[in-house]
Amino acid sequence: MKNVILYTRVSTDEQANKGYSLRDQEQKLLRHCDLMEYNVLKVYCDDHSAKTFKRPAFKELLEFCKKNRTKVDQLLFVKWDRFSRNTTQSYNMIEVFGSLDIRVNAIEQPLDLSIPEQGLMLAVYLSMPEVENHRRSLNVKSGIRRANKEGRYVGSPPKGYDLGRDQEGKPLLMPNGDAQLIKEGFELMALGIFSQKEVVIKLKSKGLGLSKTSFSRILRNSIYHGEIQIKAFRDEPAMTIKGIHEPLITKELFVKVQGIIDAGKPQLGVSHKKINGKFPLKGFILCPECLKPLRASSSKGRKEYYSYYHCKSPCNTRYKLEEVDTCFDGFLEGISLNGATEKLLSKMVTDKLTGLNSETALGPKHYEEKSKLKKKMERVQDLYIEEEMNKEEYLNAKKRYAKELERLNEKELAIEKKKELANVYKKGFRTLLDFNDLFHNSDIDGKRKLLGSIFPKNFQIEENSVRTADINPLLLKISSLNKGFKGNKKRDRPEISELSRVVQKAGLEPARTLLPIGF
Repeated sequence: MKNVILYTRVSTDEQANKGYSLRDQEQKLLRHCDLMEYNVLKVYCDDHSAKTFKRPAFKELLEFCKKNRTKVDQLLFVKWDRFSRNTTQSYNMIEVFGSLDIRVNAIEQPLDLSIPEQGLMLAVYLSMPEVENHRRSLNVKSGIRRANKEGRYVGSPPKGYDLGRDQEGKPLLMPNGDAQLIKEGFELMALGIFSQKEVVIKLKSKGLGLSKTSFSRILRNSIYHGEIQIKAFRDEPAMTIKGIHEPLITKELFVKVQGIIDAGKPQLGVSHKKINGKFPLKGFILCPECLKPLRASSSKGRKEYYSYYHCKSPCNTRYKLEEVDTCFDGFLEGISLNGATEKLLSKMVTDKLTGLNSETALGPKHYEEKSKLKKKMERVQDLYIEEEMNKEEYLNAKKRYAKELERLNEKELAIEKKKELANVYKKGFRTLLDFNDLFHNSDIDGKRKLLGSIFPKNFQIEENSVRTADINPLLLKISSLNKGFKGNKKRDRPEISELSRVVQKAGLEPARTLLPIGF
């Protein structure tokens, strides 16, 4: 009989979601263990975000496993996003458990990682929550920028303000009890006879709790004279918007204080050396001797210039530019998708995200129900207008129908968001079809951004190959698949049906039995 440890996790924003509760996860895991005749040693429950493994219960779990490595066979959880929402950290943690000879698996997304194709599925399972988090973050940033453009400050209110609500229920900064002291601080600085430290001491004596550092930030914050600074984002330039909140000081006073602060402080410009477009890999290649990033330069020979990536003395590591470029081109080809694999991955992700099954797909009944609700709302409105229904009955009926309609709209919105996420994946997969061309056709900044997305850490050149201890896991699995097809003409261009049969061993839907996980 196998000994297993069960792990459940729920974050704050998932507490109320059906199917995500700790109790629901634990019941599913216990039922599975009963079916498989596993012996449950311990159950650990976390209510923390999965961005990192710095969670109280998980730390206890890992410590228990290290002390009892010979007694534990497996660590089980419901889905991979319960384990982690960070792809790179997940792979590192799986290796930690592997070194303890403990297998890690999800009962509703079971995988056998000894099969390369299923290792690719793991990369997809782990990257989906990470992409969702990133998409959610972009939506939040977009919402904040939209509010800022309307003159609304959102987020943690600066000292001297509280975050209240206007008549429409939207966020609005409102002066609080500290507002007058903040204003006094600007006025004292404007006199030009007090230092920031002296002003802080005066304000503290009147009950305003702040440090010199926080006061310095206050003096530079244009929010106090009624302006909101919006940083540049993507194609949008930085901009200044007049806020709709009540300013604490005039702009004239703010400008005067800036002049006093800057007086006698020459702005020393820092010249940053631009990366030479000839050496895009500079800073990414490590010296095998001292493990520091290699430098790059050209030197003149008798007839022409010769370029190298090199380390300083005494390591004397040196690679010819042409050799490094050839080596790296081979690496880029290795992580580029072929057409059939790209189509398969796109289909797998689309099916997984959009939930094309009878439980989640929107059928005719959904739209019929929505149409009926709209007609019912129109009907009760007519009855109220015709005085066949009193106001209280009308409001209760309207509220009930509106709630049902909102539920249906939310279901549609959830599916649309999943489709949007699937399109993000498809776009990313299409990019990998011509990754080599994309890299070489980008400018130096674009190349270095691509390098940063491939390597969370730097890499080394060994035996004319790129070697790294850390690479984007999805690209690593693609490289593994490509190596499997290399040299076999019949399988150089695999058909989707061939690859699908391999992946179906684990399946896209929850399997009924737990497959062993290999390392």
